[in-house]
Amino acid sequence: MSSLLIRNGLVIGPATQEIQDILIEDDLFTEIAPVINPPENTRILDAGGKWIFPGVIDPHTHMGIPIKSGHSADTFGSGSRSALHGGVTTILDFTVLESGQTLAESLNTRIELAGESLCDVGIHVNITRFEPEILAEIPELIARGFTSFKVFTTYAEANMMLTYDQIEAVAKIIAQHHGILMVHSEDNDVITRASDTFNDEKETHPRYHGLSRPAEAELVAVRQLGEISSRTNCTIYVVHLNTAAGLAKAAEYPLLKVETCPHYLLLSDKMYEKSDGRMFVSSPPLRTDADSQALWLGLQNGQIHTLGSDHCPFCLSDKPMDTPFQNIPNGMGGVETLFPALLAQFMERHLDLELLVRLSSRNPAKIFGIDHLKGGIKPGLHADLMIVDPWSINDNWESKLDTVLDWNAYTNFPALFPETVIRRGEIVIDEGSTVSPSAGHLLKSK
Repeated sequence: MSSLLIRNGLVIGPATQEIQDILIEDDLFTEIAPVINPPENTRILDAGGKWIFPGVIDPHTHMGIPIKSGHSADTFGSGSRSALHGGVTTILDFTVLESGQTLAESLNTRIELAGESLCDVGIHVNITRFEPEILAEIPELIARGFTSFKVFTTYAEANMMLTYDQIEAVAKIIAQHHGILMVHSEDNDVITRASDTFNDEKETHPRYHGLSRPAEAELVAVRQLGEISSRTNCTIYVVHLNTAAGLAKAAEYPLLKVETCPHYLLLSDKMYEKSDGRMFVSSPPLRTDADSQALWLGLQNGQIHTLGSDHCPFCLSDKPMDTPFQNIPNGMGGVETLFPALLAQFMERHLDLELLVRLSSRNPAKIFGIDHLKGGIKPGLHADLMIVDPWSINDNWESKLDTVLDWNAYTNFPALFPETVIRRGEIVIDEGSTVSPSAGHLLKSK
């Protein structure tokens, strides 16, 4: 048995902030106490009063998926390497259901691709066709430990959308078998009406992306999903919620869980007016400063439950200038900066760091049924943590990123990157640099 003792670290939440010793044996936390006498031949790492956070669980990534005529720019290998550099030790990604595939086939394909991940990986199952055979697979996959399924209320043009009646049928089955339904929540009819003016594809300015997908689309979809959750008793997880109105509506339904993303907290639709505005095109679009402020309040009052990066990155060449806005690939990178940028913001805004731990580790572990493995620093859980020097906040960090990308949305914000990251007892980031980690593990829900 290998053992590692971390001494004198300020362990952050979710229930306390105290200087503690942490003993790791093999891949698990085995003891947390003010003073620990370790076994012989234990490696000792002195944290020197620096902050220790649980490894981050990013519940929403898209590694190497098809978008428009190309693919998102990160593979599982490159994207997970970036993730570790930012303190993310677990990613939850999505299947891609190809024409003619079963859900199980799409899952097996994604599991094979995820084999190169350096983070531990869980897989959500996309349902983008409504067929009896597809519905019949849901209980079988839940029994295998794949309990989260995602549907879309839009993207009819890409043959990905389910109607609300179809979503309700899916929700009934998922609820009966104790799974969770994830939903991209933008109403397709609202988007279609708003987009009619732009069907000639002559507009190239990225601002039209937001105009064609108005905030009303989220409100309408969230209302429908709230009613479905009430009728079916299904927990519904609203991905990347980004409007004040949608947040207020979601709070009316106890079975809705809400995720938001750093770009909706830190950026606004003003980004579309920049010279690189096309790079900020993602779906849903960036919203107003007032929406961002409402989301910050939602974090603090418990209306928002998780933080996800929605990592779907592109390089500058993937989004050429003067492309009709409808043809700009939707998505931005964010897995590497998810925690460092938000930690700096929590510090600047004097917010509770225990709240950040709940949003980035404890809550996603509980919601997606991996809290028997992940989500905190306590005996019996996987030894996933990071050590952060609170005095090393940096405004010029872009050159230090461990990424294949040539563009980052957050370069104007301060960030606080971990100096040490441990994943299942293995030091994978040492003094801020990646140190040839072993492969990640596939995770299944309890």
